[in-house]
Amino acid sequence: MKSLFLISALAATSAWAQLSGPTPGYVFDGHARELRPIRGFVGAAHLGSALVHDADAASASADGTLAIASRFGSIELVRGFDSAAPSRLTLAQEPGDVLFAWSGHDVAAVFLASRKVQIWRNVDAATDQASAFDLSLVDGAIRDVLLDGERLVIATQGALYLATNGTTRQLLALSDPSAVARSGNHLFIADRAADRIILLRDYATSAVAESFAEVAAPVGLQLTKTVLLVASAETRSIDAFDLVSKARTASLELDFLPTRMESLGANPLALLNTGSASEPLYVLDSRNALQVYFVPAGRDQ
Repeated sequence: MKSLFLISALAATSAWAQLSGPTPGYVFDGHARELRPIRGFVGAAHLGSALVHDADAASASADGTLAIASRFGSIELVRGFDSAAPSRLTLAQEPGDVLFAWSGHDVAAVFLASRKVQIWRNVDAATDQASAFDLSLVDGAIRDVLLDGERLVIATQGALYLATNGTTRQLLALSDPSAVARSGNHLFIADRAADRIILLRDYATSAVAESFAEVAAPVGLQLTKTVLLVASAETRSIDAFDLVSKARTASLELDFLPTRMESLGANPLALLNTGSASEPLYVLDSRNALQVYFVPAGRDQ
């Protein structure tokens, strides 16, 4: 496999040359509790020095201009975080574990201990703040969240929920939801224990579920314009399914265990694992044929 840098926050673009700038993205290192930049070009990139320290969670906007972090019991917005003079703004005082979800410059923070969510509209201006609302009707441990305007899709241990300010309802009971991807008004859901992918049409209104594909132990999803990509932990592979016919159109065997398929900004790349001291990070490139690259260790010079 070839070396490739990890891109975790990128401006929307379709050309690889536009993605390979001097600082193409940022990655949160949960073990070190740091948000770090990727420096350099294809084949010569390295992981730079930390830009946000002592963070329990941190995430960069898709265009890489803003970062949000949970530090010392506060939620902080960091403007110019990759500059000589970053500025910090405390958005909320809330200790405990948190999950972040971006939609443009809107961002949601889901506080797991208090079971509530706060959404900031155009967080850079920090003036349009929706009221925090309660998630007590959401049953089970919250695993993942997806922000769609004023709606929040929440995946728990055994169900999928839709939450807005003042309203929470269960969309679908599931065995073991492992990933959710949105395409317009529809959701694709990976149910790992049931070995299936579900298509939930018009999820915000009628919410009609149908079977989309059978995949052994699916752990991640990514949508392109024409196909749904699925990572399978059992078969150690990536499969592509046509969105219209539902037919499998391509498959790629892997020599490592995929644990997720996390889209990296608005681009055709996805992170397939978390990495460790004994295993590099792996990235899927689906621009043309399916290809996987590993992310070598590096440091600032």
